[in-house]
Amino acid sequence: MNIIVKLAAFTELETSRLLLRPFRFEDAKAMYEYTSQPENLQYVFAPHFSLEETQYILATELMKAPLGKWAIQLKKENKLIGDIHFVSLSEKKQCAEIGYVLNQAYWNQGYLTEALATLTAFSLEEFGLKNVTLKIDQTNAPSKRVAQKVGYQLMGNFKAASPYTGKIRDFEKYEASSANWSQEKLVKRAH
Repeated sequence: MNIIVKLAAFTELETSRLLLRPFRFEDAKAMYEYTSQPENLQYVFAPHFSLEETQYILATELMKAPLGKWAIQLKKENKLIGDIHFVSLSEKKQCAEIGYVLNQAYWNQGYLTEALATLTAFSLEEFGLKNVTLKIDQTNAPSKRVAQKVGYQLMGNFKAASPYTGKIRDFEKYEASSANWSQEKLVKRAH
């Protein structure tokens, strides 16, 4: 089955605490809460300067072509707290890169780990991808911890332009593969 068809079949993914779902225009205010905080975005993109800018990005980048992009909604508060998406996706190579951002008010509570584990599992098990990668700035220790908790392996270092500043930075590439993912799950079940 085509990966786009599979993505269309899984527009919502649910965990015990989170709902990963398509974006809605009414998410703009909650999204602006975290997209206007420079410290929250230092590794991903420039902060938004107005609610109108967030509404524009929401409509043109997240809602216009929604497949492969999920709002992270905290179920108990029915509130958008971040997003997770495919930065790139190759059906031919059976691989994808995932990117994410989470409202700083919800850091260190396991929400991003839960969202990343869910999307990684679906990517490798349901979507049939062989590899899923993360590109993480070397100075972003919290994101590296999330990757390691989920079971991603460090594959190497490289230099690239920062999406935030455009300056050349040091990055680390983390990978979860379908072969290792099955083994990781078996080990976690045994403990």
